[in-house]
Amino acid sequence: MPTPSQLVLIRAAIDADPALSSMPQTSSGADAIATALNAPANPAFIVWQSSTSAQVIFDAVSWTNMTPADAPDGTTLWTNRALACQGKQFNLQTILAGRESISSNKASIRAGLQDALTSLPSGVGGVSRSGGWASVQTAMQRNATRAEKALITSGTGTAGSPGNLGFEGQLTYVDIQDAREL
Repeated sequence: MPTPSQLVLIRAAIDADPALSSMPQTSSGADAIATALNAPANPAFIVWQSSTSAQVIFDAVSWTNMTPADAPDGTTLWTNRALACQGKQFNLQTILAGRESISSNKASIRAGLQDALTSLPSGVGGVSRSGGWASVQTAMQRNATRAEKALITSGTGTAGSPGNLGFEGQLTYVDIQDAREL
C-alpha cells in the first residue's frame, strides 16, 4: 500500500497522462488506471529487486574462475594468488550461506558481491578473471511497472544505474481512488 506522500506522486503521474486523467472518477475508471500503472514501464526502466533468490545468484557465479587455473608450483606468488581467491570465496559464501534470498536492494550487499566476484587473480600467471559479477548483477535486476517508476528514489533505470524502488507491488483501484481524492 502506498504511503500518503506516494499517493501524491501517483496522482501527479495520473494527471500528467491525458489518457489516464480523462478516465471517469468511478471504481471502473480507477481499476483501468491501476491496470495501466501496473503494466511494465515503457520504455523499460530497470530497478534493483528488493530480494533475489540465493540459488539464482549461486547459479550466476562463474565458480571455475574462483580457483587458480595454474597448477600449484610451490611458490609464494602462487600461494598468495590462491589465498586472494580463497578470501573472495569466503566473502561470497558469507553473503550466500544459509539464506534463501538476499536483499539485493541494499548497496552494501551488492558491493560485497561485486568485490567477491571481480578481479580474481585466478588466470594463468595470475591474470585477473571475473567470477560472474555481470551475470549476478543482471540477476538482481528487473523491469519496473509504471507505478514503481513513478516512485523511484534514485537511479536512472539503466542496467548500469538501476533505480531503487520506493514502492514495490501492484496498485489497487482503492489506491487510485485515494490518490485522485487528494
